[in-house]
Amino acid sequence: PPAPLSTPSAGGEGGKERGKKDARGRGKRVDPAVRELRRRLEEVERRVHELETRLAEITEALADPLLYADGERARSVVHERKSAEEQLAWSMREWEELSTALAGHE
Repeated sequence: PPAPLSTPSAGGEGGKERGKKDARGRGKRVDPAVRELRRRLEEVERRVHELETRLAEITEALADPLLYADGERARSVVHERKSAEEQLAWSMREWEELSTALAGHE
């Protein structure tokens, strides 16, 4: 899973960004592009967390021998796992791209 990032909600670097002052003592404004990258990054992190949680549930279901008594249900769960794994892979790629873009702005 992605490591926690410095977002305002995580209380990291992003939270400090608002309190920084420029050389004249005025509050530094956060670039709208940076704000949007952070918002999108938080959204992707939520999605990754949800997918990881769902994959853990599916793995637990697949470990239950009773699931295999219903072949159609077992195939459905296996298909759902494959779909969730693909979504997670795409989300992780998106997270990496957003993280790199954000690092380039900060």
